[in-house]
Amino acid sequence: MTESEASAGKSRGGCGTGCASVVLLVLSVAMALIAYASTDSTYPDVDPKKTARRLSGYSQDAYAALGIDRTLEGGYVDVFTNNTYGSNDCYPDGLFSFADPPVDGAYRLYQEWTLSKVRKAVALPALRGVRDRLEAKGWHITEYGKNEQIEEWSVGAERDGGYAISVTWEPEYQRLSGFVSTSSCAMDPNWPEEKREQEEEQGYSGSYDEPDLDFPPALTPA
Repeated sequence: MTESEASAGKSRGGCGTGCASVVLLVLSVAMALIAYASTDSTYPDVDPKKTARRLSGYSQDAYAALGIDRTLEGGYVDVFTNNTYGSNDCYPDGLFSFADPPVDGAYRLYQEWTLSKVRKAVALPALRGVRDRLEAKGWHITEYGKNEQIEEWSVGAERDGGYAISVTWEPEYQRLSGFVSTSSCAMDPNWPEEKREQEEEQGYSGSYDEPDLDFPPALTPA
């Protein structure tokens, strides 16, 4: 910018750069409000027990493909032996997603399991078996092999309907872990009633925690 251009800018109604900044700020806020107002933060009503049964079916299919003759009961023993459900919060989409509280009654479900004392000679053929089974069942393989940076082997896959699965072997811990999840959020149709019942029984008042689910069924060998 030259000196004459700067002077001209200052003489336009005594506003210049200051007014331009204010206008830009107002426009930014207006655009943000429009984006936020147009956000669709509604999710389909899906019984989490139904979703959990589907995840368990996928987990069982992958587990059977390992070719390991061990049964993994539902429950949590420690980080080396477990088979549990869990869920993540869901937030409204849009510009202010991370600043907003999670949507009450919304969930994104997953199942994870871990098997201990799995040697490399067993783990690598097991992962190959999972990859082959998933491919045969119509899954799209997204990764397979060794991750050189973190020294672990894994197979990952996705399928229509928003489901993902991964099975990983960590040589440091001789640990084989599986993770099956939904990529999209859903509303728990029983949430309002469950919250009211909880408040009546326990005097509790708070936000939605997670779907009330039992432990998954045991994972069994083929």
